[in-house]
Amino acid sequence: MFQANRPRLAGALLVLVTVLGTGCSGVATREIESARAEVHREPLGMNAKGYPDASIDASGAVKIGSDSLVLSRTQKAETLRYREAVIALVDLSLDKATHMTRHVMARTVFAMMTGRLDKMEKKLEQQGLALSHSPEFCAALGDVVRRQDEMVQAVVNLRPYAHISQREVDNCVAGRPYHAGI
Repeated sequence: MFQANRPRLAGALLVLVTVLGTGCSGVATREIESARAEVHREPLGMNAKGYPDASIDASGAVKIGSDSLVLSRTQKAETLRYREAVIALVDLSLDKATHMTRHVMARTVFAMMTGRLDKMEKKLEQQGLALSHSPEFCAALGDVVRRQDEMVQAVVNLRPYAHISQREVDNCVAGRPYHAGI
């Protein structure tokens, strides 16, 4: 029966993780960039309990269920501004995720070698929380709320899809938990 020498097995696994991890960082970055391209290209989906799904495409056109809404030029401009604000928030999140991904693999390998993986996990969690409460992120969230409110004033049919309130922005700024269900 084969019995592996634990230190050698751990060392071999560490080398394997290092080799794979170096490549994984690039893969993760490519996945993030692919997600970014999709967000810019695809319609922005919206949902509301008890209502059909809705979407805003890159031109500002709105569909609720399978029905296209007839919008004035002003209404279409409002839906487009809302879509752009949401995309700006997503882009900011993806930029920060890309930055974190570039550094996380080397730090993870070091944490594994030194037996501090639990501390590494806590630090990553803290960095994620810091991002979601950063002044830049909270300002972008505030822009989404402002654009959302302007959009639903112009296009009343979208009111059920407006989920974010100023309270979420206030909680973001204060460092309290919030739910930004876009």
